Amino acid sequence: MKIRSFVPVIFITIGVLLLFAGQSMAAEEGAKPVVKQPAPAIRVVAAQKRELVERLHVNGTVLAREEAVVSTDLNGLTVMTLNADRGDTIKKGATLATLDRTPLEMQAAQLEASKIQAEASVAQAQSQIADAEIAVRQAEETLQRIEVLKEKGHATAAQLDNAVNARDSARARLNSAHMAQKSAKAQVGVVLAQKRDVEIKLAKTVIKAPAGGLVLARNVTLGGVVSAQSGALFRIAIANELELAADVAETALPALAEGMRADVTVAGNNASVGGTIRLIAPEIDRRSRLGTIRISLPAAGNARVGNFASAGIEISRREGVSVPASAIIYRGNEAFVQHVENGLVSTTPVSLGARADGFVEVTQGIGIGDEVVHRAGTFVADGDRVSPVRDQMTGAITK
Repeated sequence: MKIRSFVPVIFITIGVLLLFAGQSMAAEEGAKPVVKQPAPAIRVVAAQKRELVERLHVNGTVLAREEAVVSTDLNGLTVMTLNADRGDTIKKGATLATLDRTPLEMQAAQLEASKIQAEASVAQAQSQIADAEIAVRQAEETLQRIEVLKEKGHATAAQLDNAVNARDSARARLNSAHMAQKSAKAQVGVVLAQKRDVEIKLAKTVIKAPAGGLVLARNVTLGGVVSAQSGALFRIAIANELELAADVAETALPALAEGMRADVTVAGNNASVGGTIRLIAPEIDRRSRLGTIRISLPAAGNARVGNFASAGIEISRREGVSVPASAIIYRGNEAFVQHVENGLVSTTPVSLGARADGFVEVTQGIGIGDEVVHRAGTFVADGDRVSPVRDQMTGAITK
């Protein structure tokens, strides 16, 4: 019974001690000074005026501006000589190859004989016409005499009929002689046309360059047999003029114009060459939504047909207030910067212009010298207090 009476007293004593201990600890903590947390250090940059050169980067393939295709419509002739190969620079009219003339020369000789024979037929027909004309005159004179004698009663009706028939027969022979002459002359014309065709083919056995330039391909071999189905024997880049053909998104095409400068870098070459836009295709591909442009390349460049190349086209060049692209944040279609003034962050709407080399032109919203958070939207929000860290404080180098 005595042990049970001491238990509540013990618990009450422990509780009182804990209460005094808590009050003592609270008093000690209240006596300590409150430590103020420093504002976070944030890198800031000042808006500066700089020259912005906006470029559009495109990729494509080097092609010849214009190609000349050399082919033949002759069949079954052997290649006798070859005077040009790939990589050769040739002049207009230069002989590229020659074909065997023997079969055509034989045809020409046969046609010459046929022409002589046809001309002889013309002469023979002329002689027949002369004989037929004489026979017609004689028949008409005989008919006239018979008609006179018939009127005087010295000739019979049968004699008159015979004279009329003889005259008609002579006239028929004369007409036949004229027709034979026309046929012979027509034959002469056919032979002359055939001979002219062979002469043209003989001229085509000497294959000449229709234009000067660089020989891109040679698809014929010495001793080979050509035909009209052989395709192109030679391909020539006219005047050795090369271009970069590149596809551009339809949204970027309105910013381009013929004559714009482009810096072209060909695969395998570190140095770029200057070119200009020669042509902007008037049609957009319906499937890819791309349009093709042609950039003229200098003749002294190292580009080859088929090379992959990239180009930077200068769209605009102007001076303006700019900040790094990382300082811009977007909310839908609107752009903002985190303006820092007196250590306080305020989100400020801005209007943007040109973009170049990692910088963005700000046309409205901030001015030269205004400081903004270098990497916006990452660590701070509107209304935060920060400790600005500038490039000169960190030793960073900016362009």
